[in-house]
Amino acid sequence: MLQFDVFGRRVGVKRVGEQWLLYRVDPNEGKSSRIYDVAIPPYLTVEELSGWLGDIYHEAATERHPDVRLIDTDE
Repeated sequence: MLQFDVFGRRVGVKRVGEQWLLYRVDPNEGKSSRIYDVAIPPYLTVEELSGWLGDIYHEAATERHPDVRLIDTDE
């Protein structure tokens, strides 16, 4: 699962078949739960995910957390 810091919140994105699935991730407990009310377009590439997540969640941006970034989880 790819993990992103989305304006200070951890989310995961997993490719399953032809679709992307979005998850809330708790890095402290190693658990994730599916986010069902957001549908990532299936044609997006891995490189486009950060920008798309930024567009969807831009209202969560703060001075302290102004960006979306891919997190290296060493998986």
